[in-house]
Amino acid sequence: MKKYTCPHCGNATISPLKKAFAGTPKSKGVICPECGKHCTNGMQSAIFHCIVDLIVFICVAVSYIKLPLGKSFYTMFGFLAAGFILNRLFDALFYPLTESLRNDL
Repeated sequence: MKKYTCPHCGNATISPLKKAFAGTPKSKGVICPECGKHCTNGMQSAIFHCIVDLIVFICVAVSYIKLPLGKSFYTMFGFLAAGFILNRLFDALFYPLTESLRNDL
């Protein structure tokens, strides 16, 4: 399995699963086992999350208004699950790791 390189030390130490849950630049991110510093997904990831979450919100609102309550619950749950999985999948596969922007670390 491919490991991703830490932006601090340059060693390939971060697994795709950890990278998928590293978060956006203002989160704590994932800790590199080699150097101990925090890494997060880049700003492209934050922009993609914002766009996907906005689309999911619109789809949930429309399904709540247009569908009967029994069907809308499952449809809304499906949209939320699809948005969550899509965000994590794109984080794991496409966006580079960057340094965390938090000052409290």
